[in-house]
Amino acid sequence: MNHSKDNKKNEIILVTGGLGYLGSQLIRDIVAVNPEITVRVLDNFHSGSYRAIMDLPTIGHYEFIEGDILDPHATRRALEGVSTVIHLAAIVRTPMSFDRTTWVEQVNHWGTAHLLEACLNAKVQRFVFISTTAVYGPSKQSVNENEACLPQGIYAQSKRQAEIAINVAGKRGLQYTIFRLGVLYGLAPVTRFTSFANRFAYLAGIGRPLSIFGDGRQKRSLTHVRNASEAICLVLTHPNKISGKTFNLVDENISVIQVANIVQSISSHAVFHFTEQDIRTHLSFSADNGLLRATGWQPKISLQYGMSELLAQFQNVSTLPYPNKILDE
Repeated sequence: MNHSKDNKKNEIILVTGGLGYLGSQLIRDIVAVNPEITVRVLDNFHSGSYRAIMDLPTIGHYEFIEGDILDPHATRRALEGVSTVIHLAAIVRTPMSFDRTTWVEQVNHWGTAHLLEACLNAKVQRFVFISTTAVYGPSKQSVNENEACLPQGIYAQSKRQAEIAINVAGKRGLQYTIFRLGVLYGLAPVTRFTSFANRFAYLAGIGRPLSIFGDGRQKRSLTHVRNASEAICLVLTHPNKISGKTFNLVDENISVIQVANIVQSISSHAVFHFTEQDIRTHLSFSADNGLLRATGWQPKISLQYGMSELLAQFQNVSTLPYPNKILDE
């Protein structure tokens, strides 16, 4: 797939996992910053969607390779002529998840390590990695990038190990930037509804109650998908400001109950209930975004607007009364 009208050589940026939630937005925003850039996508369709490469901007140049970052042949082919790699490909889990540990470690840690080695061999100039604020571990106070990392759960641990591998590659000459992403939410060309904020919008949209674990006062670092994409595009507009640094990519820290209240203020029929199902969800995760704001970035899309936009997607859904008892038969 290539939208270019001629064969002239342009700068090539490789986006791994470009068919996913964040990737579907990012590959559009990159060409909005610079239409002469060729965006090459490497994705294995594990969690991506064909919709990500449908209705792409006509101003851009796009190439697609179906392949896996664990496949050396696929990565070598994908890296040909590439100047910058934006590495999104990962197995995403909740911060305290301990399921499928070997698979998550293999893809997130070792997949990144092998990709880094391939980048060094291919003389790639810059590597941008999307990590997670979960690497800090639970915290009642907002943590900054200088805080010690105490990741819990295989997802956070695998991302932290990938960060360490990137720091080693940096000492070998690879320019890098690490973004520690908060909980992603908001509307994108490919939207996932697994994170709690998006799921709240979905549940309210179809007339189901919102489940809140504990008392709802636990905090989460939220990041709108388009705010996140804009920050990553700093690699194109302000490379010197972000090279060799790690940033918390967070819009705001907010409690779960506050998000539920915002949903209810937008959709008056939304109701929520409290449950004690999983004690791990009662923990707070909170991160400071001051370092990223110092580069000139600031979140443009507010939580109120982002949730309103999501809820509007369900405006034509007629909801039936939710039954008191669910039959499993």
